[in-house]
Amino acid sequence: MLWLKYYLQKPEKGFDPVPKAFAEIYAANEYKKIDSKVIDFIKTHLGDFENKTLLDLGAGPGQYSIEFARRGAKVTWHDISQNYLTIAKAKAKDENVTVNFSLGYLEEAHGKFDIIFNRICWYYCINDYRFANCIYNLIKENGYGFIVVNNEKFLREELAKESGFRKLAIKMSFWLNENFNIKLTHVHPSHKKLSRIFARLNFRHLHLEQCGHNTIITFNK
Repeated sequence: MLWLKYYLQKPEKGFDPVPKAFAEIYAANEYKKIDSKVIDFIKTHLGDFENKTLLDLGAGPGQYSIEFARRGAKVTWHDISQNYLTIAKAKAKDENVTVNFSLGYLEEAHGKFDIIFNRICWYYCINDYRFANCIYNLIKENGYGFIVVNNEKFLREELAKESGFRKLAIKMSFWLNENFNIKLTHVHPSHKKLSRIFARLNFRHLHLEQCGHNTIITFNK
C-alpha cells in the first residue's frame, strides 16, 4: 500500500501530507525546543562542523538544518512537505544562513555527505531495510550518522490511545513489518529489528541504544 502512495502521490505535483495550519503550529513549537545537547553530542564525536556537508533527512520545518548551518556546516534540507519547505526557506533567510533545499520522499534524497542527521521520521519510510541502505549509500567513507527512531515503546503508548478496528489494524501492520518486512501503513519498527537492519551494513563503528521510546543509532562508515 505504501509503495502505491509513493508512485501516485508526488510532492512535485502538489501532494503535501502536512496541512499548512499544522505545519505552522508545529514549526513554532519545534523552533522553541531545539535540543542543543544533540548537536553538542555530535560535535564531540565529529569535531568542528565547519565546511562539513550535512544532510538533514526528513528535516521538517528546518530547525536543526538552520542550527547546523549556524555552526558552519554545508546543510541540505530534505523533506516531502512543501509547507515545511516554505517555512524553512523563510527561517534561513531571516537567520541569514545558507541552506540547500531538496523536496521529495525520504528515499529520494541524493548526494554524498559527511554527516547524516535523521530525527523522528523513520516511521515515514516505505521499507525499513531499503531506507537503511539508502542512508548507507548517502554517507561518505569515514562519514558520521546520527539517527533517532521512535520504537515499539512509543507505538505501545500510541496504541493505548486507540481502540476498535484502528487499534487492531495498527497491531497487524506492526506484526507484518516485524516478521515479513511488509509495511502496509506507516508503523514504528522495534529496537530489535533496527539492530538487525544495521548489523547487516558495513560500518567501522556502530552503536544502538534504546532510550525509552526512542532508539538512538550512531555510526561511522
